[in-house]
Amino acid sequence: MVPATTQERFRLSPRLRDGLIILACVAAQALYLLLTRYGYHRFGFPLDDAWIYQTYARNLAQSGQWAFIPGVPSTGSTSVLWTLILAPGHLLPLDPRWWTHFAGLLTLIATALGAARLLEDEEDSLLVSLAVGLAVAVEWHLVWAAASGMETGLFAALLVWFWVWLRRHDPVGTAHHWRNGLALGLWGGLLMLTRPEGVLALGVAGLYGLFRPGRLTARLRWGLAAGLGFMLLLLPFFGLNVAVSGTPWPNTFYAKQTEYAPLWARPYPLRLLDQAAISVVGAQVLLLPGLLFELWNRLRRRPPEWSALIPWVWGIAHWALYAARLPVTYQHGRYAIPVVPLLVIYGVRGAARLARPHAPQRLIRLASLSWLLSAAALFPLMAGVLGAPAYARDVTFIEDEMVATALWVTENTPPDAVLAAHDIGALGYFAPRPLLDLAGLVSPDVIPFMLDPARLAAYIVEGGADYLIVFPHWNDAYEALVADPRFCPVWSTAERGVSSSLPPSGLGPMTVYEVRAANGCPSGY
Repeated sequence: MVPATTQERFRLSPRLRDGLIILACVAAQALYLLLTRYGYHRFGFPLDDAWIYQTYARNLAQSGQWAFIPGVPSTGSTSVLWTLILAPGHLLPLDPRWWTHFAGLLTLIATALGAARLLEDEEDSLLVSLAVGLAVAVEWHLVWAAASGMETGLFAALLVWFWVWLRRHDPVGTAHHWRNGLALGLWGGLLMLTRPEGVLALGVAGLYGLFRPGRLTARLRWGLAAGLGFMLLLLPFFGLNVAVSGTPWPNTFYAKQTEYAPLWARPYPLRLLDQAAISVVGAQVLLLPGLLFELWNRLRRRPPEWSALIPWVWGIAHWALYAARLPVTYQHGRYAIPVVPLLVIYGVRGAARLARPHAPQRLIRLASLSWLLSAAALFPLMAGVLGAPAYARDVTFIEDEMVATALWVTENTPPDAVLAAHDIGALGYFAPRPLLDLAGLVSPDVIPFMLDPARLAAYIVEGGADYLIVFPHWNDAYEALVADPRFCPVWSTAERGVSSSLPPSGLGPMTVYEVRAANGCPSGY
């Protein structure tokens, strides 16, 4: 009997491909969580904003209120959809952090499975599709986002599947059927409920469809149906925001832009470059030649293959939007992370086309093999060497600063004490108190003067705050604010024995100041 060949013994099927991708997602997120739990002895989230979501979700689950402070409705939650997903975790008999991490894992799996399918209708083999999915599954930004407790992973997953859907329902191939237009609008509404800038993807896809060849009446009917589908979700969304805060968008939409407006002074091209550069920090930088080759191949076809290029129109527009309105790259560029799957998808597929591992020329063959093997090795290596430790350090910082402060407030202040604070997430979850939110998420009235220390001080005093809780070196305004003699330091994470394995952040330890409006601080403070 002739022994079976290797190909016969191992036949890659779509089901096996998906199973391997799911396994890689589970392993990657488990690495992040296990290192954090057993290497740094922490269990939480790497951003204080994640605790904001937990607070909204808990109040929604337990009382049906869309509120950060019970009884005080507010729109400080950026993502309606993510809040709704987290809410059931507060009705289950387990720590809500586990439900959140499970939901995050599902978003990573969805992103990787969608990435494997985005261009699978082409001549590429299942092996290339598997490579795409595995690369996305272990890309360190995307694993960080999935384990962050934030909506970033959900937004990335929905965007990938939106491009998959659009490619399968290209308006030309479907003759601009109105049902697909309606579905497009609903997709846009779903993306908007995940993050407000989700409307940008709808706008790009809508213009693409309207300008594709087809009968004018069919295109107009398709466009009107898309508008109707979008309005079905837009009107309740705007209605909630206007009813609660008087503005159509969540408070975070306005507060973040105001707080970081000084960054607009930097030249716009440099801000745009920052957004693109932060997205390629990782193994995907090795795939840039493949990415450019793939895009060039699509462009040089006659006519250009717009159905494959349109996601990149959105990606560049997304970078451009953030460069214009919120040019920040902190927290590993979390606002740019939704573009990362495109870098990986097109980079891997372009590398597979550009490389010549079977070329007759030895130099080309060796260079191709070295390039492909280096990229394949660097993706999991970056997750283990860069991503997981970064995640663990981020969680440690939040636990040792924000959560530790919130627990101190719980134990040392009365339940009716009024807090003025900039970082409200952990405070709202662990130490619910009446609150003046200096970041403007829950207290939007502070937004116009949030960078003016004199007006901030007056706002805190006139608002009846008993304590001010901030990082003293958060920015120039806060350095001036805490120098006001009416704010007396009574506790900080450094002075009271809260140890951290991390070096000082430069923001200063989170400090609690007692507000003494009448007489100022007594001697000895």
